[in-house]
Amino acid sequence: MAATDAVKIYGTEEARPEVIRLAAGPLSIELEGGAIRYVRYGGHEAIRGIDYLLRDSSWRTPPARMTWLRREETPERFVCELEGAVAQDDIDYRYRLVIEGSADGRLDVRADGEAFTGFLTNRTGFVVLHPIIGVAGKPVGVTHKDGSTEETTFPELISPDQPIFDIRALRHEVAPGLFVTCRMEANLPRDPETIFEMEDQRNWTDASYKTYVCSLLDPWPFRIEAGDKISQRVTLSFEGSAPGSASGGTAASPTVRFGDGETGRRVPEIGLGVMPEHRAGAGAIGNDPSFGLRPQFITAYVVSDSPELATTLADYAALGKALGAAVQLELVLPAGKSPAAELATAASACAAAGLAPARVITCPEPYLKSVQPVGPWPEVVDLAHIYNQAHKAFPDAVVLGGMLSYFTELNRKRPPVATIDAVTCTTTPIVHAGDDRSVMETLEALPAVVASMAAIARGKPLHIGPSAIGMRHNPYGAATAPNPAQGRIAMAEEDPRQRGLFAAAWSVGYAAAIAATPVATLALNHIAGPQGLVAADGTLYPAFHVMKALCAAGRKASVPITVGKGAAALAWQDGGGRRLLVANLGAEATTPELPAGLSGRVLDVTSFAAAARDPDWSTAAGEPLPEQLELGPYAVVFAAG
Repeated sequence: MAATDAVKIYGTEEARPEVIRLAAGPLSIELEGGAIRYVRYGGHEAIRGIDYLLRDSSWRTPPARMTWLRREETPERFVCELEGAVAQDDIDYRYRLVIEGSADGRLDVRADGEAFTGFLTNRTGFVVLHPIIGVAGKPVGVTHKDGSTEETTFPELISPDQPIFDIRALRHEVAPGLFVTCRMEANLPRDPETIFEMEDQRNWTDASYKTYVCSLLDPWPFRIEAGDKISQRVTLSFEGSAPGSASGGTAASPTVRFGDGETGRRVPEIGLGVMPEHRAGAGAIGNDPSFGLRPQFITAYVVSDSPELATTLADYAALGKALGAAVQLELVLPAGKSPAAELATAASACAAAGLAPARVITCPEPYLKSVQPVGPWPEVVDLAHIYNQAHKAFPDAVVLGGMLSYFTELNRKRPPVATIDAVTCTTTPIVHAGDDRSVMETLEALPAVVASMAAIARGKPLHIGPSAIGMRHNPYGAATAPNPAQGRIAMAEEDPRQRGLFAAAWSVGYAAAIAATPVATLALNHIAGPQGLVAADGTLYPAFHVMKALCAAGRKASVPITVGKGAAALAWQDGGGRRLLVANLGAEATTPELPAGLSGRVLDVTSFAAAARDPDWSTAAGEPLPEQLELGPYAVVFAAG
């Protein structure tokens, strides 16, 4: 049976939530399920989102089933009333959500909840998201619980800890002369005047600063008992006037243009990840098409005291040889064992396997888990000692310092730079939210991640990856979230969009964001497993073709290129010509204006089946491309000219 368009685009038949746009005079919001997105005034984005959610004791977010109770709209006012129900494991929690907006710019959001069972939670209540573009580094006024006020700024570099505590209200400039004030009130059963605090969500590549209820300075998880009732409220008000009218979220067709001269940069070396439990999947298919990708390296994960250490390293050596790729070894050191002894054992095992890693990343096992800036911190051998022992054990390898988890952990557990050759971390876009728009928005945060890494590295090279949509492990809980229904959920190892056009477009957007930075190497996606590129039966996912193009681009001279909002583009020099990738990052069709004289192919729902069968589909001779080219949802252009 032929795949439906939904499966081709998203890898799943799960329906996308309806998006409802509500407006009252100059105030507008988008409502997706029970979450408010893109609060705008006069078309200017003021607040990225307001959501009422429940996080369990592993920081997973059980979805709420939403039922509409009321919806009223006039040109001057809108009112919505919904009922939410969260039922998962031992959790039975229900709440009523009321959203009121008026033409005077006031938005009032109220939630009244009740627990029908007792359960542990890390957070239950409102989170408010402030956007980062045009906001990072800018002033914000804070009203505290006692009514006192202070002036501070949204962090420019990513803050490892909470930049603002004890929040009752925040006021910042949305556009010249236009200000928004966000006031937050809440009660919890044992804390009737609960206050809010802020974290810099760019740590997890979320494109926002998040203000949330339930302070991380207090003990968590905490228990809500059956019968407990919780009331919370968020109110927005505006002052001043908007300087003209912004687009209001209706994006014009993007224009793609080559710049003049050279960027002075090369496309980073491109690699793929591989986990030990999935290494057998690499090469398991006869004439595995993955071996034609030719990445510059693979980044291979292993635990030093694994009983399968010798066979795992031998498999990695064979895989690197088959791909013609260097091996970057991610080496986990168990707690309570001598780092020197473990590293010596690993080095001997590498030699016996015929593996000479080009780069080695060592990480103490306790640091695979998240640690709050205020602690408590696990007992770990000094990182400088570990890195010095890594140099001794692997004298011919580049020793990378950093974390095998996400940028958050690098930002909080900063390596002693004098003892390492470079700095590394990885990312995932589904720590806090799994919806399509939130995942694509994470691309906005990548430049800040790189800038913050550079500040930590103090002149040392930067390495990122392996990054993919799915989580390979969960630093914040016992395990990643199971996803048997193949939904768009946070913290899942297996994300269905990996199989669709969505992951192909996201990968282009990620590489394009990194190519404009000084990052030396980028590992995207995996050679096998849930973040892989080829199905068990040999069917190629769309991201396979993107990674093939990126592997060919690795180390080549980057060509300056500009692209409008809603799309991503990457260009590089190839012989005497130029090649480029262009991706539609949205769920709606768009018609970008392309440079003249290009030829190539478009990977979309119509070409999906042909591309899924042919590993050379994207490199075969293409057709002349029109300057006005319609791209369907998450379509990718492979072009030369």
